[in-house]
Amino acid sequence: MRSAALLVLLGACAAAPGVTASNRAAMPPTFERGVELTTVDSLPEIEPIRWGTCPSRPLPWECATITVPLDYRHPDDADAVAIAVTRLPAAETSDRIGALVLNPGGPGASGIDLAWSYASVFPSALTDAFDLVGFDPRGVGRSSAVDCGDLDRSFSVIEHDCIVNSGRMLPYLGTVNAARDMEQLRKALGDEQLTYLGFSYGTALGAVYADLFPESVRALVLDGSIDPAAGQFNIDGTSVGSFEDPFYGVQDFGGTLAVFLELCDATRLCAAGPRTEDLLGELEAGVADADTDYFDGWDDVVTGDQVAGIVASAMYNTDLWAPLAIALADAAQGDASALAALGSFLEAGYPQTEDTNDNLVEAHLAVYCADFAGRSGRFAVESCSGWPESAEPLPPVTAVDVANPILVIGTDGDPATPGFLAPRMAEALQDAVSVRWEGAGHTAFLHSECVDRIVIDYLVDLQVPPTRTHCGFTDDVNTTVARATEVFSLDRSRFRIRLQDVIEAEGSAPDVASCLAAGIIDQGSDSVVIYARLGVQHPEYVALRQRLSCTGVSP
Repeated sequence: MRSAALLVLLGACAAAPGVTASNRAAMPPTFERGVELTTVDSLPEIEPIRWGTCPSRPLPWECATITVPLDYRHPDDADAVAIAVTRLPAAETSDRIGALVLNPGGPGASGIDLAWSYASVFPSALTDAFDLVGFDPRGVGRSSAVDCGDLDRSFSVIEHDCIVNSGRMLPYLGTVNAARDMEQLRKALGDEQLTYLGFSYGTALGAVYADLFPESVRALVLDGSIDPAAGQFNIDGTSVGSFEDPFYGVQDFGGTLAVFLELCDATRLCAAGPRTEDLLGELEAGVADADTDYFDGWDDVVTGDQVAGIVASAMYNTDLWAPLAIALADAAQGDASALAALGSFLEAGYPQTEDTNDNLVEAHLAVYCADFAGRSGRFAVESCSGWPESAEPLPPVTAVDVANPILVIGTDGDPATPGFLAPRMAEALQDAVSVRWEGAGHTAFLHSECVDRIVIDYLVDLQVPPTRTHCGFTDDVNTTVARATEVFSLDRSRFRIRLQDVIEAEGSAPDVASCLAAGIIDQGSDSVVIYARLGVQHPEYVALRQRLSCTGVSP
């Protein structure tokens, strides 16, 4: 959602030809607020996808581009949008069900990057039965993308360049048109019905798709639901987010932080405890006095505001809580190196690789401004002032009649899409059920074995769980201390695989990287493992590398 730290793999898939008409053409007529979604009665025909290789991914990954109308009300106009797509074919051809289309949310995040980064951790039950398909929605990444120029300038200048460079496209980037694109993608894939897994804002895309094309729905999983009434703002000016502006839903970072503080105080494994809240308050006031001598990839000092931002971003994923605790504890002792490294990691990953296809910031703003149409009076959206009126704003979600009930998942401690929104979404769709995960972090799939089983059974065998089914925070663990122990324990087997990749990216040969990763996992403390993962050249980590007998490693 708005402030998500989206850590994605980088690379290129297909060249995006962009909007074929001049971007400097005159703006379209102002949106008429009373126009219904049904004004687009049918979609044009589309040819089957012609798959090719991916420039930055080996086989069996494939890449392609489909072309869709810029304006579905006038599909025969010359204006067109390119949608970049990737797929990993199903591993078991004989058991193949079809395509599983993915969307990571944002809005503005790359579905191609999501597919590439998530494929290795997806359950084999899904990768055996489905082609994993990711796509960059209109305005995003490798598709016809919003271009606002250099973002390191004043907002007014960026806004001006967005309109100059991409003004013709901006009114048509909303969720409704993206849902139509997804229907065109389904047809191009050759599937009779859509199987879909959408996260965060991706639940808005899935729900609007179901409203528009209920007969095309096979199975939809909406994980981390938005508020189904968010689009009500476009009708009467009501339904706003946490900041008194229209948004996809309220947020609750404070609630997730409270869970982090409680669990950190409950276990010795959390380096920032046992008075975590006090430590955090002291850091926000005095962290600028701490050194960052062992990490040079970020600012020379870490400010109190940056501490707050790092902590908020880390609330998205409990896998980040142990690294966060170590970074906070070090900073309290005067060494903010790990904290700076974590901030850098949340911004761009580690090792950092420039991604020329990443336009998340401008795409997020562009989709948001296309989804919330008002520009004056009670419909005014301050951050969209001066932008062209939306061609079709986000509508409220309404009831559907689909072949199989839609599965909506909510997480109790979700900072961006609080879990109470999931049953609201299921109720709005009516032909849907909600599942509650009593965990924390943004979205539930791949973070809970219980949720994973439900999702797999639903997507593969169309088994629909009873509505209001719930899964515990951690599987087979019910006490606060036991939960805290599980959350703050490092999964060293998983870290070893990632560490080898990191050390190779830093310049070591594969055999040397494998040796170093194994030694760090076997002999290093939790802090040393985290330092290695984030690129912090702490003396303890440097000393361990020097002791390890790995051929070709220089002191």
